[in-house]
Amino acid sequence: MKHISILLISFLTAFSVHAHVSTSAVTITVSGNKNLQLSVDGRSYTLSNGTATGDKTTFAFNNLEMGQHTLLITRVDLNTNRSDRISTTFNLRDGYDMLIKVNGDGSLELIETKKSGISDNQNPMSKAGFNNLLKNVRVQQSTTGRASVIAKAFNNGNNFFTTFQVEQLLQLVNSESHRLRLAKLSYRSITDPANFSDIYDLFNSTASRNELEDYVNSFKEDTATDTTVPDADFTRLYQTIKQQSPVSTQMNSLINAFNNSQNTFTTYQAGQLIQLVNAESNRLQLAKLSYRSITDRLNFSQLYYLISSQAGKDELAAYVNNYNTGGNSGPGMPDANFISLYQTIQQQWPVSTQMNSLTNAFNNTNNIFSVYQASQLIQLVLTEANRLLLAKLSYRSITDPVNFSQIYALVNSQASKDELVAYVNNYTTGGSSNLAMSDANFTSLYKSIQMQFFPGEKMSSLSLSFNHTSNYFTSSQAKQLIQLVSLESNRLQLAKLSYRTITDRNNFNQLYDLLNTQASRNELDAYVKAYKA
Repeated sequence: MKHISILLISFLTAFSVHAHVSTSAVTITVSGNKNLQLSVDGRSYTLSNGTATGDKTTFAFNNLEMGQHTLLITRVDLNTNRSDRISTTFNLRDGYDMLIKVNGDGSLELIETKKSGISDNQNPMSKAGFNNLLKNVRVQQSTTGRASVIAKAFNNGNNFFTTFQVEQLLQLVNSESHRLRLAKLSYRSITDPANFSDIYDLFNSTASRNELEDYVNSFKEDTATDTTVPDADFTRLYQTIKQQSPVSTQMNSLINAFNNSQNTFTTYQAGQLIQLVNAESNRLQLAKLSYRSITDRLNFSQLYYLISSQAGKDELAAYVNNYNTGGNSGPGMPDANFISLYQTIQQQWPVSTQMNSLTNAFNNTNNIFSVYQASQLIQLVLTEANRLLLAKLSYRSITDPVNFSQIYALVNSQASKDELVAYVNNYTTGGSSNLAMSDANFTSLYKSIQMQFFPGEKMSSLSLSFNHTSNYFTSSQAKQLIQLVSLESNRLQLAKLSYRTITDRNNFNQLYDLLNTQASRNELDAYVKAYKA
């Protein structure tokens, strides 16, 4: 399968500004060397309607009225003739121009730019809108239900409230812990922050009042020092990802946002982004990714509420504690390289191709990974057997083995966990003091694999044999097994796998004769030396 590099295009910095208040300038840029057709509100445009610069095509519209519009983009790959369709809706607001970027990976960015003369002041929710919100909260039967409706209102970047409105909402929730969480969530949306101290009177305990005050002070410091993504930019980022579909596209955009070293976020901002996806596993992954970018880490514990299970909360807490104590002493692969590797494998199909790429990544002695990076890669496959195989393969490359126990959570059965633990223990102690498989058992194993017809079946059986922590072989036995497959790449992979099991490693150089190219022999030799080290 051809690997397609995901190119990131730079933001445009200039927009057309028009005096007519009923229309806005809309610029659409599409990245990628593909045949292209674009449709806005059902009207089609082709390449001849745009301006091409390198691999980017730009379309400009100056006659779209205020309100909602539809966009459909069809791209056809020139090499594979495969087409993909990207669609979204966007809203034009009076006083704003719009830039829509379609990146090479299909993710979208909708960027509003304010025209000159527009006020930054926000108006609180109208009386009618607020009364409707109060009604929706009151009909909820449980405290959790009421808190959920209020949290959704506070998390909506288009909503703003007076302090008095927030007081009325919080008084509908009796739980002190829920009130505290919601009070923090509300602060971003307050139009009269000078009055926000009135909220403190809603709390019975001094600890809660102090915690809320600390949060407000931290929020003010973050805003004053301008260390986080500006509100306008964050709102555009949030709205852009919110409108994307399917969830995989949203996840790609969220991962890119948190992995971009240029981006920093408050805990509140990170929480808004993470709540755009619903799956527990996705939220946990994003919460971990976000921690690097958080400017107010004292408030990071708020994100634990986004995870439903106690196991998920504990895993996130362990990640944060490990991060803060320097547990990831080995930095692993540089972020940019890892993201490129992850996204390349993520887009591959079928699973056998992904497994081959993941196996190569972990077997490449030039690659090193943190436990967190390895876990992200392993989670690209779903079956227990594949995850167990990759977890074993990854151990050689781990820069922070003290955290490797986190990988055990990726396999479900206790038998698999035990097998992985045994593998790690054996790896750590050298594993060379064990007895090789008896002749009778080896002959039986050899014949059973020899009789298998398909090369893929043989490879699977051989991999399992070398990965089974109860199996040990002499160099001669391993050589006979590896000769059952003929492809150079398969033999190299199995030779590496076998090294853990070898009881007479002084004779392991016999296996080099199975490889035809000097490059393969050099790669195996480098693997052995790195293993010993």
